[in-house]
Amino acid sequence: MSIPRPVRLLPVLVASALVSSAGAQLLGTPAQTLAQPVLKGMAVSGNVARQGTTTITLDTAGGYVVGILTNAASLDDLARGVGAGWGLDAANLPKLRGNLSNPQLLTAARAGFVDLTDDAGTDLIALKVTGEGSATRYQAYVAVNIWPDSAFPATKAVTGTATAPVTLRVFSDFQCPYCKQMWDTAMPAWRKDSATYRVMHYEFPLSFHRNAQGAAEASECALAQGKFWPFADQLFANYQSWTPLDPKDAPAKYAGYAKAAGLDTAAFKACVGQRTFRSSVEAQVQAGLKVNVQGTPTVYLNGLKLSNYADAQEVARARAVTTAQHSAASLIEERLKLFR
Repeated sequence: MSIPRPVRLLPVLVASALVSSAGAQLLGTPAQTLAQPVLKGMAVSGNVARQGTTTITLDTAGGYVVGILTNAASLDDLARGVGAGWGLDAANLPKLRGNLSNPQLLTAARAGFVDLTDDAGTDLIALKVTGEGSATRYQAYVAVNIWPDSAFPATKAVTGTATAPVTLRVFSDFQCPYCKQMWDTAMPAWRKDSATYRVMHYEFPLSFHRNAQGAAEASECALAQGKFWPFADQLFANYQSWTPLDPKDAPAKYAGYAKAAGLDTAAFKACVGQRTFRSSVEAQVQAGLKVNVQGTPTVYLNGLKLSNYADAQEVARARAVTTAQHSAASLIEERLKLFR
């Protein structure tokens, strides 16, 4: 379920103007990427495609393409490299080339810049222009966006071992039916396999769910007693009972769930009544917006935003690129130094 968000701007150009026809070629295999029609006619050697003085280099981690670096002498070739990263059809290259020739964009690219491609925050684009006249060179880098641990707030709502290779950061709303579905299907397996998955929960109550804020605050009260997970289980198990209630009547239900979860109910009631964790919940929402959470549930695997947490192939790809010996995050960060 999605929520309205303000339009996010590049320093000089609306990012969506560049990616309006973008596909999703990143995280494909090198063979799939190099076989795209937009690269037809280029000579391929390993993970590099060349034509004249233009080179298009694939960065791979875990066997998948995580970034594409283009170094070109013309905007036409620049568009080919960017288009390959975005999975564009050849018919869309002229439009992309036109967008890349925007004077404001090219002026900004003289200094070099890096930004997200869209409000979903799943991909990055970096641009740089050097030289003058016939010596002008264009560089572009499109890559998956992997958020560092520092982008997320600390939370004590954690399960799984600290050495688990996969960290799942989950932004959730207790009144969201899709979050209940996740809790009933994927979450039990994640929690059971604690050696593989370390799950971190963040509050992200949606404003149009009238009991979501109260439930989030109540779960934080349970967390204060070290009982977040059993209380959250109670909330989702009794989803049909409390979600239709008037918000003033819901706390009585929460108290019953707190008792069932083994909490000190007197302390829990006082915590809920005083709205002790209102500011904490609001801070988690703001933190979620900063990492481009647009709805619930939103799941990040080792910092990589998943489009479908239930897709086993997507999860396997995300795990492969983030846990590779030369991880996607380190490869991408090294490339981005060229543009800063």
